[in-house]
Order: sequence, then C-alpha cells, then structure tokens
Amino acid sequence: MASASVNAIGTATADAALIDSKLSPPQLGERLLARFRLSSMLHASLTKRLVCIAAPAGYGKTTALAQFVAQLDGLGIRSAWLSLDLEDNDPLRFMRYMAAALHRADPELGRGVLAQTQGGTMVSLDSIVASLLHDLTAHKERLLLVLDDFHLLHDENVHNRLEWLIGHLPSTVSIVVASRTRVPLSVSKLRLQDDLLELDGAHFGLDVDEAADLVQRVSGTVLEAPQLEALHRRTEGWVAGLQLASLALRESDDKSTFLADFSGSDRDITDYLGEQVLDSLSADLRDFLLDTAVLDRFCAPLCDEVRGRSDSHTMLGEVQSRNLFLSGLDRTRTWFRYHHLFADYLRGRNQQRNGDAARAICLRASHWFMRHHLPHEAVRYAFESGDIAHAADLVAEFSSELVQYRGEHGTLLNWFSRLPQTMVDVRPRIRTGHAWSLVLTRRYAEADAELNALEKMHVTEEGGDVRSEVEMIRCVYYALSDQALLARTTSAAWLNEWPRAAAFPTGVVANVLAAGCCVTDDFEKGIQALAIARRAFTECGAEYGLAWASALTTLIAMRQGDFPQALEHARHGLARVEQKLGVASYAGSMLTLLAADICYELGELEQAQRYLDLGRPFMDEHGLADMSLSGYLTRARLLRLRGDMVGADVCLLEGESLGHRLRLPRLVRLLSAERCVLRLSTGSFDEALRLAHSYGFVEYPGGHVVEPDVGVVREDSVELLVLRLRLARRVGSEALGLLADAVRRAQHNGHKAQLARLLVLRAAYQYRNPERAQEALRTLDEALQIAARCGLQRSLLDVDPAVPHMMKSFAGTRTSLHADSGQSIPPSYLHRLLSGAGRRVEVHDVSPASGERAPVDTLTERERKILRLLKAGLGNREIAQNLFLSEATIKWHLHNIFTKLGVRSRTSALAKAEGISLL
Repeated sequence: MASASVNAIGTATADAALIDSKLSPPQLGERLLARFRLSSMLHASLTKRLVCIAAPAGYGKTTALAQFVAQLDGLGIRSAWLSLDLEDNDPLRFMRYMAAALHRADPELGRGVLAQTQGGTMVSLDSIVASLLHDLTAHKERLLLVLDDFHLLHDENVHNRLEWLIGHLPSTVSIVVASRTRVPLSVSKLRLQDDLLELDGAHFGLDVDEAADLVQRVSGTVLEAPQLEALHRRTEGWVAGLQLASLALRESDDKSTFLADFSGSDRDITDYLGEQVLDSLSADLRDFLLDTAVLDRFCAPLCDEVRGRSDSHTMLGEVQSRNLFLSGLDRTRTWFRYHHLFADYLRGRNQQRNGDAARAICLRASHWFMRHHLPHEAVRYAFESGDIAHAADLVAEFSSELVQYRGEHGTLLNWFSRLPQTMVDVRPRIRTGHAWSLVLTRRYAEADAELNALEKMHVTEEGGDVRSEVEMIRCVYYALSDQALLARTTSAAWLNEWPRAAAFPTGVVANVLAAGCCVTDDFEKGIQALAIARRAFTECGAEYGLAWASALTTLIAMRQGDFPQALEHARHGLARVEQKLGVASYAGSMLTLLAADICYELGELEQAQRYLDLGRPFMDEHGLADMSLSGYLTRARLLRLRGDMVGADVCLLEGESLGHRLRLPRLVRLLSAERCVLRLSTGSFDEALRLAHSYGFVEYPGGHVVEPDVGVVREDSVELLVLRLRLARRVGSEALGLLADAVRRAQHNGHKAQLARLLVLRAAYQYRNPERAQEALRTLDEALQIAARCGLQRSLLDVDPAVPHMMKSFAGTRTSLHADSGQSIPPSYLHRLLSGAGRRVEVHDVSPASGERAPVDTLTERERKILRLLKAGLGNREIAQNLFLSEATIKWHLHNIFTKLGVRSRTSALAKAEGISLL
C-alpha cells in the first residue's frame, strides 16, 4: 500500500500504540510495609526539581515510589509514572511515552505532542521537549513525574533533552529518576541551587524495626532481638535478602540453625532460590517459571501461547499466592513481570536447559506480539530467537509505520544495523523505511545514495506500490533539501502517474508540488496543488498535512506580495492547529514563524515578537528552509531595531551555520545577504562591501565593484543588496539602467512587493541629487501606491537609510502629487509609514554604529542568561549544552558582553554586572 508520512509536508493518521502498563505504577499488595522514614524523605522531594535514586536491585525502589505516589492523591498532588525499558532508548519513543504519562496525569499536558506523534512524525526532539515544557509551565498545580528503571536508558540524546527540560522546569514540577546505577545526568547546577535530592541504597535499606515488621508479615515468626539484629546486620537492610530469608523461615523446621547459617550474600540468595524455592515446587509450576522468565512482561494468553498450554491463568494465581516476586503492571492485573533479581536467577537457570526450547519460546512470543501489533517486542524476540529471516520480515513489515507514523528513526536504524545486507537487499520495504528515516533525520547524502540504490533495483519496474513510495520519498527529499525545481517537476510527474493513489500520499506530494511552485514563482499551479492537498488530507483526516497546506498557502501569498492576505491565511491555519495539535507545537511553529515575518513587515512589531517567541524553539527544525529563514530574519531585524547590532549579527551567523550544516544553500545565501544589509543600515558601506565580496555577491578588485549580472540573481533580497552596492558606488545612466532592468523583471514576474521596494530604491537614489528631489517624490508616490495594496511597511523603510527623511518630505507634498497621479494613498497607511520612519530614526540615534560604546542596558536576554550561568560557576562547555549552542558561539557572546561592559575578563564582567544590579 502506498502510504507515507513526512514531518515537513504532511502526516498520515495512524495509531501509535502505547503500552498502558508502562504508564502506571505497579499494583500494591494489601499488606504493605509502612516505611515512615523513607516516606518522609520522599515527601521532601516535592520541594526539589530533581530527585535521583540510585540503589541496586532488591532495595524496594519501585514499591516505595508506588506507595509514595498512592499517597499524593490525598494531598491534591498530581502524579505521572513511566516504567522504562530498552526500547525507550529511541529518543522520540521516550518523549512520546513521557508525554503520555503527563497526559494521563492531566489531559491538558502532552496533548500537542501526542496529537502530532500519533498522527505522524516529528524529526525535532528539541521541539517536542519545548512543547512539553510549554505545557508544564502553563500547569499551575503541583506535579510529580516518576521515571523508573532509568538505568536502562543509555542514549545521550535522551539524557541531554531530559537535562534541558529539568533545568527549565517551573517550581511546581518535580521529576524522580530511579536507577540501579548512578544517574547519568549533569546535576551539579541543581546541587548548587539546592534543587536536588539524592538517595541511595542506604536510604532505602530497612532499619531494625522495619525489618522486624517485614519478617513477621512474611514468615509469621517473631524473632528475638539478638536474632533480628543478626539478620539485619547480615542483610544490611537489603529488602530482597530479608524477604527471601523470611520465606525460608516460614518453611524451615529449624529456624535457629537457618539464621546462624544465612549470610545474606548474593551467593546465599542464589543458593536459596535454587535449593529452597524452585526445587520445592511442583514440576509444572517450576517449568512455568523457567519458560516465562525470558519475557520482560507477560499475560496469561501470551504465556499460553509460548508454552502451548491453557493453564497459565491458574499458574499465575499460584505464583502470586506463594509470594514468588510477581509484580502486577496494570489495574486489571492482566500484565505482570518478575522482580528483577528473581528474573535474573530464572534466566541463569534457563541457560542450563535446552537452548532450542528457549529460542522456540522467543519465536512464539514474537509471533504473538506481531499479531497484537506490538512491533518493538515482536522484533526483539525474533532477534532473540535467532531466526534472523523472521526478524527481517518483521522489520520490512513495520519499518514504514515506525518511521512514517511514529518517527522512531533510532529504532529502525538499530534494527537495520543488525540485519545482514543480503537479507536487506531482497526486502525493498526495509530499504524504503531506511530511506524515509535518512530523509527525515536530514542525512541527505545517505538518503540520496539509498534512493539511488532503490531506483536501480527491481522496484523501478512498471507498477507496484513500492515504486510509488520510492518516488514519493524522492519528491520529499528534493523539497527538504531545498531543490525546488526538482521538487516541482518530480511531484508533478508523480501526481500524473499515480492518479488513483491513496489520499494521504496524494496530499503529501501535492504539498511538495506547492512548495516547489512557491519558490519558483509558479503561483497559479501552486494554488491548484494546495487545493488537491486539502481535499486529500481532509479525506484521510491528516491534520498535520492540513497545517502544512496552510503554511504553504501563507508562503505563496507572501511571495506574491499580499501580506494582509498572508496574515489572514496564517491566523486561519493557527486557529485550526490550536484546536487540533496545539500552537506550541512543531505544526504550530510553521505558522507562527511565518506570522512573525508578516507582522514585522506590517509594522506590528510587538505581535511579531509574540509569534516569534512561540515559534523560536522550533526554528532550527523545519523541513523547508523558508520557515527557518523567516525565524532568523525576523529575530535579527527585531534585534536591530532595538539597537542590538551585535545580537542581530550573531543571530544571522547561527542561522547561516545551520544552513551550512544541513546543506541548504538558499538559507545560507539569504542570511548572508542580510548580514551585509545589517552593515548598510549603520552606514558601514565599506564593511558591507567587503563582506558581500567574501560571500561572492560582488567582486571587489582595487576598490571597484564589478559583480556578476544582476539578472541571474533570483532572490529578491540579494537583488536589492547588489543594486544598493552598485548605486552607492556608481552614477550615471549605467546604474539606473541596471535598476530599470530589475524593475522590468519584477513587473514581468508579478513580484509586486519587490517592485515597490525597487521603486523606493530608485527614489532614494534620485533624492540624493537635489536637482531630482521632486522626481524622487513622484517615484516614491508610485511605489507607495503599489506598497499600500501589498501592506508593505518595514521593508520599505529598510531599503535605504534615506527613506525616513524622504518620507517626511513626501508627507508635505502628497496632495499635489496625488493630483498629478490621479490616485490616492490611504491616510492610515501613510500614517503607519511615518510612524515607523520616526521609530527608525530614533533607533539609529542610539545605534552603536556611531563609534560610541553601547550602553549596558543593550545586553540581550541571551547575554544576561550567559552572565547568570557564569555566576552559577558553569564553564563554556556547560553553558553551551545548557543553551543548545556551540562553544564557539558562547565565546562570541562573551566577547560581546565584555565589550559592552567595558571589561576584559569573566571576573570583571560579573563584578560589573553585580555593581549595576544587572543580574
């Protein structure tokens, strides 16, 4: 079946099944040991941001936490629980389960993440974490999240994102991490802030009174004080050791001899389990324990399947009645697991049995999980059974779903690495899933190679769903790697060749076609493609695809120069996204970043900042370059208007670095051009010229500008930049001729907004010649008539430093000018322009371009945050990790901070900041 999903173009609807038992604490027995001392310490955790529990198996961590969580309801405190397993090393799976756990605690939490990940894939881990943080910050009630068995997580991406989340949690939220080993998180900052509680085996061990209670409950025996103290000393309060000793006491005829011989060591426990527990059971019950020991979790139907019997429900009841370390995993007591120590022992005993029997059990378990559509366990037990061919078949069956609908690229890539290449080559479905994963994780060179290999295989023969899917992935690859012409041609060909394809893939490819048409100015065809996409996504209920259609509709309106209409499209799309997926989401950020760009253009600067704040956490994660471009440009321009020229330049450099890293030349080119424009805005023409030369926009031999023909420059902003550099150095008919050529191109291509900007540039050029001042104002009048229909404001004022002054002159003469032209400009529009021009002049009056040192209050929020982290004792590397920046960027920020504060060292910077109450 030709079905696919992609984060940047659309999302299919699919139920990303969650294992319910992972989201609940184990069920507690009726007679629980009261642990007042431990309970008191755990209650203290409610005042901490993070609680790290590290204690070996058998110390009762899970049981104690389950008891603690059960007490929270009575205190009006919400709690969330997540039991971890090895599959959670896939970062997206881990984040999805964490969102599900939070959602179970409060339906308002994690809703956006679940809606997006269940409806399709999101490449960005950072965006998911940001969405969760947004939910938690808005949540005003106290909340505790427990992550149990954390020692099973070893993926650094998981650790890093969790560290970031913990570091930004509101004071109402606490996270408890329980592990057998030291928790691999950086906690030094939290420790310094007294925001960390650390507990170990010594805290979880039973004291003498608690040991006495446990022994009496399990064995029915009241020990004398010396006997109890000796037992406690030998076990060192180890709960599992005391429980096993109590079970032995219950069965022992000579309790004194047993207590004298029992050492409490691991070896003693092993001997006891073997000699006293297993060997005393009936053969049927012993076989049941050994057969099911290979299963991490199990239910009666699964046990029946793997054992080929029908008495598992009875057997489980007997295991429970004998207190043989069985834990219930859900409220219905359907799913169970053995205590880790007991399971480890049983698996050790299993190795002494027939190996073929254990492999057969794993294979039957794999088939059972496959039938119940639980791919992770189905594939895991297939590998453990040694039947690699069966494992390969399962990977082929589940790969598309795992990557397209769940976004678990790490899991698929791990499976892929475990399969022999010969098995992969004869199963194209594995390779299509692999290609999807490579595309969606932005490994474009590898993706291209894999797609080339698939296209050379038999899947390129006539007919076949696999060929349709491969060609669709190729379309998406071109779109995400910013190859607009190829995206347009291949997607148009796909739609022609597969007219009866399913709704979702049709919508995906139609969105790709619209994206390609937008960049190449084929607006009519792009609008037609979006109509196809909307119909298709509405048919299959793909909200993510509809969000992308809204974003692309907005982009086309922006490219056409109709900014009021573009804002209406963006807000309409946001209204639907807010209802279905949440604004603080990857899908929402597509529209908020575009809306920020539009609001900047319309002069709605405060609203632009609000939209930017919503979309900024996702700025680096968008599949199409246009959304990231809007984010970086808007942020840099707002910083420039506030007088923070250094911050604006750093912002553009960060975006440029992203473009180089992802091999997106258009993103690099446009942000590079903006860096040159930034220097022109401060009057630093020579610096702008040198920078433009370094980027290849112009050639600069001997101080003369000799550039390539402007006609080959396709991006509007680059065209404006090169023309400004030409006009600043050249006079006479040649320069105006080049500008006239650019005006004709804009008219021919239907670029109304660009036409208005070019006319403003011509007017500014004329205005500098006193003899042509009136001509300049007439040219400006023509430009403003076009600009008013487009809604342009900021880009006109940003065209040239002379524009604000020219606007004031124009205001005084506009009546006579309109009489000549026969047309008028709405007074409200002219008022907004004049107001913006006044603000622009005010900004330049305080610009550091004058050569004076910027005042201290121009430190950006990021620079202030770096100062606060410096004060907390963090080094460059730790600061970089905390802010998700490179160390080089942190050094750049420090240089700028020192310059603004007039200091040369960290110590001096902190002293200066403290002295003026900056921190």
